[in-house]
Order: sequence, then C-alpha cells, then structure tokens
Amino acid sequence: MQLPRWLCLVLFSLLLAVAVVGCGPARPARLPAPALDPAAVADAALGGAGPQGKAELKQVPALAFALELLDKDGDKKLSREELVGWLTEVRDSKVAITSLSVEVKHKGRPVKNATVRFIPESFMTEVKEAGGTTDDTGMAMVSIPGSEYPGVNCGLYRVAISGQGNDGKALPAKYNAETTLGVAVGGMLPENGMATFVLE
Repeated sequence: MQLPRWLCLVLFSLLLAVAVVGCGPARPARLPAPALDPAAVADAALGGAGPQGKAELKQVPALAFALELLDKDGDKKLSREELVGWLTEVRDSKVAITSLSVEVKHKGRPVKNATVRFIPESFMTEVKEAGGTTDDTGMAMVSIPGSEYPGVNCGLYRVAISGQGNDGKALPAKYNAETTLGVAVGGMLPENGMATFVLE
C-alpha cells in the first residue's frame, strides 16, 4: 500500500526534526544532592557523647523530634551508630530535594499566615534554608527561596514559626527566636512527608 504524498512529507519532516533536535525536549541535568559526611555530622550533632535521650537531644531539636523513628534498638536513646546509619541512608539515596509540607496548630486549631522557616543546623554546611507560609488550614508547602524546584534538602533543621497565635498574641520566642522545634528530613523522615507542630 502506497502512502499519500502529503503523509510521506509529514513523516519525513518528523524524522528530520528528531535527527536534528533529538527525541524530545531536553531534560534538566540531575540536581546533585548536598555533600554529606555521616560520621562528621553525627559527631557534631551528638558532641562526641554516648547515646542520648530526648532531654540531651534538645541541643539539636531535629533529633529530639525524630528520636522514636531513629531509635532502632528501642532504648529511647539515640546512639552514634543509629544516627550514622540514618545519615548514610540519606546520603546514599542521592536525593537533592524532597517535597515536604507542614501543619501548624496552636491551642488545638490551625494557625493561618504563620511564617515557617527551616534553618539548617550549623554543621549541615551544604544544606539551604527553606520556608513557607501557612494557609487557612494551617498547612504550608516548604521550599528553598529562589529554587526552580519545590521542596527542601535532606538534613537536620531547627524550625522557627512566627506569626499570630489563636489567642491573638504573637507566638512565643520558644517557637521562633529561641526555637525548641526541629525536624529531620530524608530517609523516609518525616513520616508521610509532613511535619506537624502542635504549639501550646
């Protein structure tokens, strides 16, 4: 069966276009993950100490936040080996940016128009700060300012939440300027890709 002349011309044009520009639109190069040395980060986070419970981990709020999930042996403490294991999993995943949402509640109700900042711990030197603003449901998607991709780097963050609480007053300093909040991101943390902060 002979194809119509016009169809032959169309097919020829398509083949020529593929030969010149390739099979489709150019894909962006894979975004590199921030450099991470699991042993060095674990030593900096734990200060060279032995296994630490939630009280000791308050110096690194992200680890206190994630203790139950990082505590593999169930002793309610985080050891260097457990932390290195998680950090190695994060490094080996080669994930540069992961999507993350936050939910903020105060006195049992969602907080709207709250500014949420994810501030990397000082030893997370390659990780960038990220943030977002909550909507009427107290939810926000977190992203790195100026990034063309939504989401955040994997790492350990202090979380600062500022704005007006549901009592009509500014949220206390322990949630922002002197924050006690934190979150660990990466290696399936936080669970379901969402961090919930229930403020008193």
